[in-house]
Amino acid sequence: MKKPKSVVTYTLSHCVKCMKCIQACPVSALRMEESRIHVNHDRCINCAKCISTCHSKGLLAQGSTLHDLENYDYTICMIPPALTCTCTSKEEAEELYYAILQLGFDEVVDTSDVYGQALNETLHMSDEFANTSVISSFCPVVNRLIESKYPMLLDNLAPINYPSEAAAMHLRETHQEKGNVGIFNLVECEAKLELAKYPYGNMQYETDHALAIVDVLPEIRKHLKTGRLEETFCLEGLQSCNANMVIAKPEYLIADGLDKVTNILDMAEFDMLNDFQLLYLFACFNGCTGGHLLFGNSYSYRNNVYPLTKENKKPVSELSFEKIYSDSMTITSEDQRSFKEKMDFFKKVNEQLEQLPGYDCSACGLQTCRIMAEEIALGHKKITDCQILKAARGDKDES
Repeated sequence: MKKPKSVVTYTLSHCVKCMKCIQACPVSALRMEESRIHVNHDRCINCAKCISTCHSKGLLAQGSTLHDLENYDYTICMIPPALTCTCTSKEEAEELYYAILQLGFDEVVDTSDVYGQALNETLHMSDEFANTSVISSFCPVVNRLIESKYPMLLDNLAPINYPSEAAAMHLRETHQEKGNVGIFNLVECEAKLELAKYPYGNMQYETDHALAIVDVLPEIRKHLKTGRLEETFCLEGLQSCNANMVIAKPEYLIADGLDKVTNILDMAEFDMLNDFQLLYLFACFNGCTGGHLLFGNSYSYRNNVYPLTKENKKPVSELSFEKIYSDSMTITSEDQRSFKEKMDFFKKVNEQLEQLPGYDCSACGLQTCRIMAEEIALGHKKITDCQILKAARGDKDES
């Protein structure tokens, strides 16, 4: 599968060049060069740590807009469980769905049943494996992090399709007679902006457009309390998006937050967590309900799950094997170097690293001295670009 593009964009007019974003990136994907931030698309995992760190709004991630509705004969809006969980009652949720329909969509679809099926399939799969841990794969950040830093764990990823993609595939199949169908997905975090054809050109996805929930929220509010769209919700699907609600067993390790996820993957890579059948990981605190593009208090959303499903509960979907199971989340490495070539490069990087001061000060515009050593080994930088060594040479010359 083609590597998805980074959704992070740089706005020069707001940047104060504080370098905080460079230090915050967990995969060293940012660098300062020629007085502007550059994003390495091969490294970026779209975790948005840089965006949340930047108080000047010098880095942003934006999705499609409602103007894109005009390009289709029939439009469908998929609602993720995380957004549904912001509602305190079924009636409030139905008012929300009606308000979203008034934005110009022809149809609004709850996807909690698909998330529920994906969760059940993941749990069932984990029960069949022994002496190893299955890693859940709903979160694009977790997948990209494993591909970037923990390739030995790729075989542990559950081959479950992203629920939004499975739902979009089903909707496209059942609406063929509608002409040019546009499938829009409301997303709760920056990483899920990449799971669509637009605006970033990731043409391998079934979803056409990703809309950031906070971007359309002002328009949604204009139509609240004006009507209700009758709907039922899937309990398992609503539970799947909250780290505190996923079915807990002693053999399941459920964790939220990128720091905690990284720590778990560090241990999993060395087979230190094989006592757990399932590693169910969320990059955002409190799970998808803690997404940066959502609104409100994510700590209280778990209290809304049962009121939303108390009166009438939707069963999990029964989509086909082809829709639910997929290996498309993992990205085939484009690195065609032989083992010897990789070891030679590793040796060359270490030789350069020994000449650098090791302060990881980012004065050169890169996050760490190791990244600087890699850039020197690749021929993109020179040892003289190190600001610490340059200052030391200047002191020596003056003396």
